[in-house]
Amino acid sequence: MKILTLNGKWEFKNSSEEKWLEGVVPGSLLADLYRLNIIDDPYYRDNEDNLYELFNNDYVYRKNFSLKEQDLKGLKALLRFEGIDTIADIFLNDHHIGQTFNMHRTYEYSVEKYLFQGSNELVVKLKSPLKHIHNKQQEIPLYGIPMAVPGYTHIRKGHYMYGWDWGPQLPDCGLWRDVSLLFFSDIRFSDINIEQIHDIDMVKLKINMSIDNPSNELVVATVKITSPDGQIKIIETKIKEKELFEITIENPKLWWPNGFGEQPLYLVEYELKDIYNSSLDEKSMNIGLRTITVNTDPDQWGSQFAFCVNGIEFFAMGADYIPEDNVVSWASKEKTELLIENCVKANFNMIRVWGGGIYPSDQFYDLCDKHGLIIWQDLMFACGVYDLENHDFVEDSLLEIKDNVKRIRHHACLGLICGNNEIEMFFEDGRIPKTDRNKENYIKFFEEKIPQIISEITPQLFYWPGSPSSGGNFFDTNGENHGDGHYWDVWHGNKPFTAYRDTYFRFMSEFGFESLPNIKTIESFTDVEDRNLFSYIMEKHQKNPDGNTKILTYLANNFQNPKDFPSLVYTSQILQAEAMRYGVEHWRRNRGRCMGALYWQLNDCWPTSSWSSIDYHGRWKALHYAAKKFYASILLSAKEDGTNIELHLSNETLHDWDGSVSWYLMKKDGEIIQQDIFSVNINKLSSTQLLTKEFELEDSRNVIFYFRLEKGGEIISNGSVLFEPAKYFNFLDPKLALKIDETEEHFQIKVHSKSFAKYVELSIKDLDIVFSDNYFDVPVGEEIVVSINKAEYPSLTVKSLDENIVVRSYFDSY
Repeated sequence: MKILTLNGKWEFKNSSEEKWLEGVVPGSLLADLYRLNIIDDPYYRDNEDNLYELFNNDYVYRKNFSLKEQDLKGLKALLRFEGIDTIADIFLNDHHIGQTFNMHRTYEYSVEKYLFQGSNELVVKLKSPLKHIHNKQQEIPLYGIPMAVPGYTHIRKGHYMYGWDWGPQLPDCGLWRDVSLLFFSDIRFSDINIEQIHDIDMVKLKINMSIDNPSNELVVATVKITSPDGQIKIIETKIKEKELFEITIENPKLWWPNGFGEQPLYLVEYELKDIYNSSLDEKSMNIGLRTITVNTDPDQWGSQFAFCVNGIEFFAMGADYIPEDNVVSWASKEKTELLIENCVKANFNMIRVWGGGIYPSDQFYDLCDKHGLIIWQDLMFACGVYDLENHDFVEDSLLEIKDNVKRIRHHACLGLICGNNEIEMFFEDGRIPKTDRNKENYIKFFEEKIPQIISEITPQLFYWPGSPSSGGNFFDTNGENHGDGHYWDVWHGNKPFTAYRDTYFRFMSEFGFESLPNIKTIESFTDVEDRNLFSYIMEKHQKNPDGNTKILTYLANNFQNPKDFPSLVYTSQILQAEAMRYGVEHWRRNRGRCMGALYWQLNDCWPTSSWSSIDYHGRWKALHYAAKKFYASILLSAKEDGTNIELHLSNETLHDWDGSVSWYLMKKDGEIIQQDIFSVNINKLSSTQLLTKEFELEDSRNVIFYFRLEKGGEIISNGSVLFEPAKYFNFLDPKLALKIDETEEHFQIKVHSKSFAKYVELSIKDLDIVFSDNYFDVPVGEEIVVSINKAEYPSLTVKSLDENIVVRSYFDSY
């Protein structure tokens, strides 16, 4: 098979205008207009509003390309679009060859009879996505969240582009993924699926292969498997239509989630040849050998919800992923790779792909395979009612599911397919009318048709009807005793952080708390006069109703009034980190009853105030540093209740673990009131309470409880507890002192304090740095060492670091 890419330079125009402009594919309208300096940055200030009307127009994209005689001679030709956003008519040399209605699908058209030797013209006419949903909504009003453009559920397009409570209303359009011509001699692969049968010291691969072969000729199919250490197995057979290959891998190298082992991948290559040994088609994929499912067996509390890999049930730790950019072509491979690497640095073992966005690229899953991040994959249905009595809409949606599940099913990282985000919950809380008709349509689609398709195309993959759910059929939706839960009483319900400790969900798949992004990110979309929390521009970049008010309400309950805007940014991020810490540490202390915590959300699609732990420009918020600590495999955590302290130890590894715990009740000046040190050991995959102690305090506003876990002289986990809200604690100026050294691989920043310092933040002027730790506490007499990986910042020197490093603590914020 020969592939001719049609990516690169195209021309485009508004369909009502004459002038053609230069576009780029893959890309989009906004990307092209911005690159040509026709529009300003769509994310700057309130440009979102100025650009909205662009999407009430239709647009045309065209491409001229040349073919040689040998490209056409005796060959079939397929025109493939891997992503058209969204409603389009396609013309090849003035012949109408197809129409598209779904951003998420791959479209292929047989076109050999329309192609010429020499010049050819491909034209794609894109219809307004705004007009479409407006007209449909007039005909059939459908419920959707109020922050989005009404009617977004009428179209199979990334819903978030119509606005969400963290994203802008910029429903872009264009050819957003690859366009290509495929030339082949009538025979090619149509489907390949691998099932894994695991036994002691062996894995049997059952490879189900189907081919398109109109002439019914006998051809030769070859499967070649290369192990991670270079060993090769080849099997070859003759085939006409379908064939089952069975290959046994002895002493398999198993694939594990991050934190539990390595991620070895086996390269599987397929080839079709004719009887003359000429190649007809080729494919390849990397697979990981593992079993993966979700245990939902009944137990003493209800029923479990525990991910199980290679027979091991593990506590899932990670966050919910949204599309990386509202302008989809701006989400580069480099940015995706950095995002996944940052998840690994923060000790994630799972990412949930949220159902209101888009199906990620192949590269996204390749990276998760490589790094051991299990994927909870929502299908792209979220927070609304769909026209499920419309046969064409339903069939198109089912084809979308087939396209994407077949595309990603071989990936080792794929752990679960989930039907939708929060639709069942919206029935339960009354946002969607719980009529018999609505319920029947929902159940037929999400609990009958979709699972049937999943079981047909990938029978070993676990399907879950929705998130949150207790298993479907509107049973105990979002209940604590079954399935997964979304908990928003902290934030939306204004409850204190301690309210997390009153919940005992079996798996917490969504909970969150907002903060402002990094001050440098705010500077990227504001002018100086905009930098006030309640300014027009700051509120344009805060899509959650009353979001800023909530930030200030929680701030008032915990901290003193920040002295300036940068201090407000800093304090808001500490609030967010503390909120998520309270929840995750509680659920990890209850391992077994709860088996996962995925916070909302990992990333942003534009620069904004939101629930993300990494902002739009890739800068770590305080939350991402906190996640690195509360998702650590070995975690020592404290639960305070008045003057009572409990210490708990969690071990999310495959090995028993031992070390030592020391704790200190001390004054802010470092004077120790009480202390203890003791050895600890903990079984693998467990959590245990080590200590409970009630303290009698004369002045709780001047006393800290500090604790740490050590092994071999290394601090593994540590933290501190205030017995009063930070706003009431009598902090003194810690007079933080920094000493900067270097080793062969790292810069080392040694931090000392004259008085107890809380939430110490390090930053570098004009350079974004990921430190080994940040937003940490420094007791008097303790040296905290923070490192920087020199390989990641080749221009950095000890001198430039010393001149540009900035340090502050909570004391400096008011």
